Amino acid sequence: MNSPSLRAPPDPLPEPPPPPPPFEEPRRRRHRVDWPRRLSLASVVVLVAFEFTVRGTDAPWREAVAAVLAGAVVATFGGELLRDTWAFRLRLWRHRWPELLFALPTVFSLGAGGPRGAATLLSLRLLARELIDLVAWRPARPFLQALLRRPLPLLCLSFLLTIALGSLALMFPAATRDGQGAPFLVALFTATSASCVTGLSVVDTGSYFSSFGHWVILGLIQVGGLGLMTLTTTLALAFRSQLSARTRGAMQEILEEETVQGFQGLLYSMSLITVTLEALGALALYPSLELAPDGRVLTTSERAFSALFHSVSAFCNAGFGLYPDSFVRFAGHPGVNLTVMALITLGGVGFPVVTSLLDWELWRERGPRRGWLFLPVHTRVVLLTSAALAAGGALAWLVLEWNHSLAGLPWGERLWASFFQSVSLRTAGFNSVDLAKLGTPMLLLSLVLMFIGGSPGGTAGGVKTTTVAVLAFTFRALLHNRSEVDIMGRSVPPATVYRACAVALISFGLLFVLAFLLFAAEPHLPFRDVLFEAVSAFGTVGVTTGVTPQLSSVGRLVVCALMFVGRLGPFTLALAVGLSKARASYSYPSTKIVVG
Repeated sequence: MNSPSLRAPPDPLPEPPPPPPPFEEPRRRRHRVDWPRRLSLASVVVLVAFEFTVRGTDAPWREAVAAVLAGAVVATFGGELLRDTWAFRLRLWRHRWPELLFALPTVFSLGAGGPRGAATLLSLRLLARELIDLVAWRPARPFLQALLRRPLPLLCLSFLLTIALGSLALMFPAATRDGQGAPFLVALFTATSASCVTGLSVVDTGSYFSSFGHWVILGLIQVGGLGLMTLTTTLALAFRSQLSARTRGAMQEILEEETVQGFQGLLYSMSLITVTLEALGALALYPSLELAPDGRVLTTSERAFSALFHSVSAFCNAGFGLYPDSFVRFAGHPGVNLTVMALITLGGVGFPVVTSLLDWELWRERGPRRGWLFLPVHTRVVLLTSAALAAGGALAWLVLEWNHSLAGLPWGERLWASFFQSVSLRTAGFNSVDLAKLGTPMLLLSLVLMFIGGSPGGTAGGVKTTTVAVLAFTFRALLHNRSEVDIMGRSVPPATVYRACAVALISFGLLFVLAFLLFAAEPHLPFRDVLFEAVSAFGTVGVTTGVTPQLSSVGRLVVCALMFVGRLGPFTLALAVGLSKARASYSYPSTKIVVG
């Protein structure tokens, strides 16, 4: 007999899979329509169309209809906010903090001057949000990706787009007080001057443009001061939109930051510093701006807007004002002088410098004396150079202009005017004295100050204070027969020295060519006035001896080119038009050339 098998029984066969269910066409997901947002967009479009077309007529019902439409814009925004409040409840601030930040000035404007100002703010908010969605629009991605491969041309195009949109807005009937709209050249010149934060104008800004035109100019100044790319990227991050790798790389190259965290931190710092300082400046100017240019008492909303306009213009170093004589009427006013000079200085030294000065841990740990030594060399160079230029310019103005533009003023006003003009002359373009009385010696010194301008990373133009500092230390190294340039115990890389020389040479060459064209276009104007106008436009300063309204059509276009080149920076413009940044992998045999 055979023994029974000890092997385990075989595994049962697997059951066949169940038959597939019969094919059913998948149901399409119903896309939920964001009705509050669509109503907001529709109300803004209707309000803008009404303002552009009907506002310039003499119909007695236009103000009532405009107020009703503006109220509709505010109401739709309130509906969106209520919808978000119900959706997020206690997490509202975390998910919708940009909306809440817009709500604060909206409530203030609504209580101060009615729904018109509040509707303007909400229209800007809606425009920013739609711009972000346009950037993320799939059909536009190939074009944007191609631009993002070359960030510097993208920067140039962003300024050109800002100028074009600003010119179009200023040509609408609602932008001028006569209801006719600005002519093309006037609109183009004003939009270029505002976007390039210069301040030159062929018309009186306060009396020629309406309140809507003033809002457009204010928006152009803000966009021009920070840059359209910077504002768009900041808003995209604020609304928690995802940035592509090319976008991050482009912004890192534009802002000259090495890491993603560095450029995002700089963007947040720039936005926070800008909003805070402009708000503080507006609060400081509000008590002093109680009278209109014609002497009447301003209403609360008009006074608030005037303070905000001049605060933004001063911080962005734009030089635009709502008074026909700029700040001549405030020549001896300590509050206005100190506030405007502080805003100009903080905007002109650059955001990296302001950010490093706000490092509270450094000052707490090191103290004021040692903390200064631990500041970045760039910050110390900018502060020392700016202080030297401001003090030297004030002393020169006081001595050289004693019997010219300062003649007839009391002692106190002469001191205030000297310091104010020294600070404003390099970057901002405000004036507290009549520059038509400027003497020739101070005019020549003013050309040098305007050519130098402000500092990198800020809202000022010119070749920048750091460029002049590097050239000065290079000259010192040459005198001491040193092979390397050192500043404050640190060696300056040769690439930085080459760049400083390139910036100075390219700037002088572009200024010479464009000034030559301006001289050819304006042969009937005095030589000193045309030269002063050209350097002022190139340095984005905005001061003038009074010849700006006398410029011909060709002359205005040349000045527009000067302002555009000066705002972008000559080195940036040279790289944007195609100069290669790649380092050569070869070298030639050395030779000797006798110079000097």
